[in-house]
Amino acid sequence: MSDATPATPHPHTSLVDLQAEVVAAREELVASIAELRSQTTAPALAGRAGRSVLGIFTDQYGGIRPERVAIAAVVVVGVLAIAFRRRK
Repeated sequence: MSDATPATPHPHTSLVDLQAEVVAAREELVASIAELRSQTTAPALAGRAGRSVLGIFTDQYGGIRPERVAIAAVVVVGVLAIAFRRRK
């Protein structure tokens, strides 16, 4: 996207040039809205959330971080133990 400051028209700018600028700005706005809309669909949001969760358990090179996986496993086992204990 371009910066938010509008271009100052020159005193010799013709009406046709101004209309062309408006049309170009409108097309850029429509393209930006379409891009934002595609980024906020349910599959796009789910994919972003999945990558975010995966990022917690991997390092910057894509390798697994065993200490974080172990912590998550301990938490899951603890929650299951509490749930089974409450059932009895």
